[in-house]
Amino acid sequence: MPMNLANIDLKLLVVFDAMMAEGSVSRAASRLGMSQPALSNALNRLRLLLNDRLFLRTAEGMRPTPRAIEISGPIQSAMRQIEEALEPTAFEPHDPDWTFSLAVSDHASVVLLPLLIEHIARIAPRVSVNIQSRPNEELPALLDNGEIDVAVGVIPNLPRRFKHMALFEDRYRCMMRQGHPLAGRPITLEEFLSADQLSVKPGISDISRVDRLLAEAGLKRRVATTVHQFLAAPAIVSRSDLIVLVFEKMVPIFDPSRFYFCPVPVPNMQVAATAVWSDVYSDLPAHKWLRRQLAVVARQLAAEYGGCDTAVSAAG
Repeated sequence: MPMNLANIDLKLLVVFDAMMAEGSVSRAASRLGMSQPALSNALNRLRLLLNDRLFLRTAEGMRPTPRAIEISGPIQSAMRQIEEALEPTAFEPHDPDWTFSLAVSDHASVVLLPLLIEHIARIAPRVSVNIQSRPNEELPALLDNGEIDVAVGVIPNLPRRFKHMALFEDRYRCMMRQGHPLAGRPITLEEFLSADQLSVKPGISDISRVDRLLAEAGLKRRVATTVHQFLAAPAIVSRSDLIVLVFEKMVPIFDPSRFYFCPVPVPNMQVAATAVWSDVYSDLPAHKWLRRQLAVVARQLAAEYGGCDTAVSAAG
């Protein structure tokens, strides 16, 4: 019959391991911080359990029996595996086996991600980063099951079990083609609300973030076309009289000879981008390291924009 592991006190195997290493009851007891009588008692219990004397007293010390020698290798291996399993996983940024998975919004992919990739390539070139594009609706499940380590973007209304860290703030600006009837000057609120607009709505929610902000101000714009991919917006706007709202920190990626930008004539049209993760992973060394790097590049982004509208908290 196989031995029932429920009947084995793990401490007995620790005593056996120390005896094999020291060959002496007194030295093994000192190594484990036990009294000699307590160690002898534990050794006797293990002898009864295994039905073997295990160690014989000789002039040279305690000599292991053939049975003790037979089981010492597997027991020592098992003890090392248990120690490794119970210790926090050490993180070494030069280890090529480390891969972080991040869900990053289109906005953060343009504004923050290039800085992050450049930074990690410089300080930890062997660390890999897997970037995913996922709608906010999917993020709780992905964070809970560990499919992604961190989500980065404008992510409101997450359950309290998730931790977050402020990264940067941004505001909306109107974008239209050069030659648009409203191009070349700031537009009025009436012009903004009556203009045909292109709505970019990455997720499946009933209302876009822009329309939610406008609704909070008691306003409603005219949406003529809706797309779910931000990549489509510049091409559509360049060949139409549609206006689209883009984030101010994304403006440098667009060709100024093709597009005109002006302020949105509505107050409080700004958002805060955050890093979000499951509380389960908060204390893991690798996770702490990743959050520190996000904080570093967020501060770099703030410096590049003169600190305006940008904030970052401690990485935790």
